[in-house]
Amino acid sequence: MKQLSREKQALVLAALREGAPLNAITRMFKVSIHTMLRVVRDTGEAFADYMDRELRDLPCSRIELDEQWQFVGCHKGRMIAPEPGKGDFWLWAAIDADTKLVFSHRIGKRDWITGNMFVEDVSNRVRRPVQIATDNLPAYPFHIRQCFGYEGISYGTETKIFGEPELPDGTLARLGRNEGVRRMVTAERKAVVGSPDLETLTTSHIERVFLSVRQELRRFARRGLGYSKDLAMHKAAVALHFGIYNYVRVHKTLGTTPAVAAGVEAERWSLERVVDMTNNYLRRKEDARFEAAFAALEKP
Repeated sequence: MKQLSREKQALVLAALREGAPLNAITRMFKVSIHTMLRVVRDTGEAFADYMDRELRDLPCSRIELDEQWQFVGCHKGRMIAPEPGKGDFWLWAAIDADTKLVFSHRIGKRDWITGNMFVEDVSNRVRRPVQIATDNLPAYPFHIRQCFGYEGISYGTETKIFGEPELPDGTLARLGRNEGVRRMVTAERKAVVGSPDLETLTTSHIERVFLSVRQELRRFARRGLGYSKDLAMHKAAVALHFGIYNYVRVHKTLGTTPAVAAGVEAERWSLERVVDMTNNYLRRKEDARFEAAFAALEKP
């Protein structure tokens, strides 16, 4: 198969980073949709492999866990019959509140098994002591106690309370066509394990990351046609997004990338380096496939 040049792959990744639709990118750079999907799949798989290996033993002091809804194929409520890899899915993610590094994520259902696997992965990546903040999902306390234990952690929940918007005199505001809009009134914070600092306990950082996902990854945009049609491609696209977020894009608050702020990288990555990382991953994958096939031939 004909490969795109290193420079053109970097341009394609730059367009993807800015949230451009796939079909628009194919027209801008005169590449086929199949080539575009291959770039997304290969780069996403390479980033997932790289982050899984490198983002470990992290000295995080405050981490936040949350989940975000999306669907693949169609809404669960519109499905005539259950189909594997279709319907409602959730993005589970964990962030270091200080360096803004998204060091763990998982795509799956919002069920006990997925939640337990996600929290266990988070536990395996961070040092102790650590403060953990989540929303009020009932399964979190059990998962965190089971995977983290009780030593070296402080865990609390934050529940945001929303109400109707009010005018300065205390009367309800009439918003016309936006009458369903509500504003946050307060946030209730509660200690669950240990003695977390309730002043700094929040899930606002991971929620802000999820807002960026909604805005920049078209597969998560509401009321659009850019949603994922295939679960494997959906996972690759999410890994690609977080790889660019962690290693390439400069965070405005930090003035550098989250990976550099966390000390896992010495300098910001260029998109050309992302292409080289992907090519190295594909080369190792091909070598492993060849070695497996050769070993199978040697068996009596």
